[in-house]
Amino acid sequence: MTPRLFSRPLVVVAVTLFACTAIFVSACSSSGSSSSSVKQSGVVVSNAWTPESATAADYGSVYVTIENTNAIVDKLFSASVAQSFAKSASIQEGAVNAGPGATMSMKDVTSVTIPANGTVTFESGGYHVMLAGFAAPLKSGQKFDLNLGFMNAGIIKVTVTVKAS
Repeated sequence: MTPRLFSRPLVVVAVTLFACTAIFVSACSSSGSSSSSVKQSGVVVSNAWTPESATAADYGSVYVTIENTNAIVDKLFSASVAQSFAKSASIQEGAVNAGPGATMSMKDVTSVTIPANGTVTFESGGYHVMLAGFAAPLKSGQKFDLNLGFMNAGIIKVTVTVKAS
């Protein structure tokens, strides 16, 4: 008799998890591709998005991809939005505090280095633009402007799309 390596329930769970992951990745990929990109002085900012909020949340994160096509380093050092939209915007980095009961913390950063001919992706758990004090709840499909200040490329205005959570 040949030994069974996996039980039927375990295989069903594994296939279900794989299918859900594939659907999630596909949704994220396809939703990111519809986002516009802005290129200025060799810096390309694309895939700017934020999750919707059920209420007028105090905080929200914006995620983007920043590509530097130049042969020299650039730095992102500021972020801002219209005061009528949110009270403030700041650049932050998330970090996982290891150990028992691992927690996530965020800290303000003064700049993010965008390497020469390199890309930095702002994503959950890493770099992000933190918005605080929204005037109203964020609804899927809504768009707003975000200004990103770079050392070499100057201020780049990008349109952020609010996406369903």
